[in-house]
Amino acid sequence: MIKLMKNKILFLILGLVFSLHSFSQQEPMTREEKDAKNAERQARVNSKNDYANFKKQILGLKQYEAERQKIPMLRKTSKMPVKVVAIVDSTDNDGESKTLVGYIRQEVGDNTTNMYEITYDRSQKAIVSVKHTQEGIDADKELQEDMPEKVTPVKREPKKIIKPKSKDDDDDDEPEDKPVKGKQKDDDD
Repeated sequence: MIKLMKNKILFLILGLVFSLHSFSQQEPMTREEKDAKNAERQARVNSKNDYANFKKQILGLKQYEAERQKIPMLRKTSKMPVKVVAIVDSTDNDGESKTLVGYIRQEVGDNTTNMYEITYDRSQKAIVSVKHTQEGIDADKELQEDMPEKVTPVKREPKKIIKPKSKDDDDDDEPEDKPVKGKQKDDDD
């Protein structure tokens, strides 16, 4: 009985080894195939790097910072959650395009507004243009209209703090004539 079990296990192991060996046999890749595969992989990596670099450069723009500074005002006027985000438009999946397009987007509640359109040149690895969209210009005008007029505060003179005088301070108010060395007061005159 034990010998029969050993035979079954031996046949199972041999069957697995031969089947795996037949599946694992592949033709070795030629040098050209390897180079082509590496070039495709490198193109995918570069494409991903372009998107990451572009987004980092958008986050560093002064226009992005200016939009971020508007968030408290927008929260006060709209009473809704407000976000300013950088978006890279990835509709061009071919990788052959020389430029990428991105936006600085302002999200107020359910309303989204593309404030700036940004163009990135892949060959230069830099942002080429930043355009204020008409949609963004209209949103800025609307924000200025909604803002309450700034009231100029009345300037007050700082309060003077009067310290209570101590007994020693009373003597300081009256000037005293101190004698100078070598001179004497003549009371006879």
